[in-house]
Formats: sequence, C-alpha cells, structure tokens
Amino acid sequence: MQKLSSSLVICTRNRLQDILNLILSVAKQTKEPYEFVIVDSSPKKLIEYAEFIAAFDQKLFPHTKLLYKHTQKAGTSYQRNIGAHLVSADIFHFVDDDTILEPTYIEKMDAIFESNTHYAGGMGCVINVLPKINNMHRWLRVLFLLQRDHDSGNFTFSGMPTHAYGTTTFKDVQVLGGCCMSYRRDIFLHYLFDEQLGQYAYLEDVDCSWRVSQNHRLFYNPTAKLKHIKSPVNRAKVAERKALFLRNYRYLFFKNVYPHNKFKIFAHWWSVLGLFFCSFVARDVESLKGYWQGLGAYYTKVSGQNTQRMKKT
Repeated sequence: MQKLSSSLVICTRNRLQDILNLILSVAKQTKEPYEFVIVDSSPKKLIEYAEFIAAFDQKLFPHTKLLYKHTQKAGTSYQRNIGAHLVSADIFHFVDDDTILEPTYIEKMDAIFESNTHYAGGMGCVINVLPKINNMHRWLRVLFLLQRDHDSGNFTFSGMPTHAYGTTTFKDVQVLGGCCMSYRRDIFLHYLFDEQLGQYAYLEDVDCSWRVSQNHRLFYNPTAKLKHIKSPVNRAKVAERKALFLRNYRYLFFKNVYPHNKFKIFAHWWSVLGLFFCSFVARDVESLKGYWQGLGAYYTKVSGQNTQRMKKT
C-alpha cells in the first residue's frame, strides 16, 4: 500500500477564536499533515495576534511544514485555490475554519486514499449535524428535488445536491461538503474552485465535486469525524445567504447541467418553485425575500454579460 503525504488547506477571515480552536485540534492528530497552510484575508492579519503566533508554532508541529499567506482579496474559492498552489503533498484536505477535527480525522481520510487508488476525492463525517426528521418539510424537499442531509450524497435530477451528512455507512457519492472535503493533488489542480461565485462562494464545493464526479469516483467516510460549529462570526444573514444560494444554483445549473441535458430545465424550475413554496409553508419571510433577490441578481448578471457581448460585436 502506497504511503501518501497530505496537506491541510484552510481559508479564513475575521475568525480568530475559531481558527485557534481548529489549530488545537490539528495539533492533536494521530497523523500529522505534511503541510498546514492558512490563507487569511482578515483586514487585521492573524499574525498580528499573539494568540495566533503561539498556536501556529513550529514547536507544536515538529513534523509539519507551516505556511501562512495573507491576501488583500477575500473569497472562499480564491483563497482555497491560493492555498492549493502553495502546497505539494499528494492529498489536499480542505476544511472550514470553524471545524474541530477528531484526533484520527487525517489518519482515517488518508487511509482510504492509500488503499483505494480509484478514488479521486472524498469527505468526512460531521458528527453534530441535526438528526433526521421525517416530517412534511423533509418530504417537500424530496418532492421538489431540493438539497437535504441524511441522503445519498448524489445530485437530484434538477442538479441540486443531496448530502451524506448524518449517514453511517461508507459509500460512493457525487457531492462533497465544503467543510470537510479532500482531493488528490494531481486531480484537483485540473479543476480548481470557480472564482466567479463571489466572495462568499456559495456552492463552490458542489460545483467542484460535480465536475470531478463526472470523470472520477468520490467517497464518504463516516469514520473520519469532525464538528462543524458554523460560527456566527463573519457569516451572512439569512436573506443574503438565500439570495446567494439561488443565484449561484442557477449559474451552476446552466454551467454544468443544462449543456448536457436541456430537458432538465423543467426539473430546474420545479426546484426553484420548491424553494419558494417550502419557505412559504414554513412562513420564512427572510428566505422568501432572499430567494426573490437571488433571482433578480442572477438575471441582472446575465443581462450585464449579454450587454458586454453586444458591445464587443
């Protein structure tokens, strides 16, 4: 069995305490990463804090190459791509800055890559995901082909992701969650994250795993465990998140799905309708407002692109 090296790639912005908690969990790993890179876009650099300097210290990581990079430009996709180009290990582990890894996380993930050469990427198991509840709201999400946890980890016919979060068996998936996804270096560098998705980069994980899964196999490993705290620091409000979700979902549908099967446009609109309907049933005014804004933002962007093309011709 081939022994592989791995790199931990973290992008962060304005989350000092969260990144300190993550660093502490990395220091406790049973298998140290070969490289540990943090790409920071905070206005006040992390290296200006004594707490960060003390935690991200070579003495605490004797067998790991520590790398810190500050960027003026902020963006999840942009920062992760920067980090990927800074490291050289065989496996890239991308985890969110507000996660806490269990001690065997890296060891368990690397073991799958080492013993299964056919896998190009995979993800771990978030252990603090909400329990599965088979109520009306879940069945509506199934009916409208919407994203949901405790599922197959594959894409619906409308191009919406389902997530394996909360399931307990190892399996092949198409969708990797952004808080804990890993790729082989030689595969990932052919794809990269889409920097057109904006600063918050909603669905950058879904986009990348869609493109990779069309040609390679991906896995879900329930034995590689972590917590995703979902820090409230530097997190967009509900309406803004919903607007970004719908705008980016539409962009990715026409980028990845529609060119290969134009009949899926009907499923796409069915899912868009479902987003509004589910929010209406739940009396979720902020989500309704956000989805409406997302539709408008998408068409504004498309209109602007068409105008630019007309000017060029």
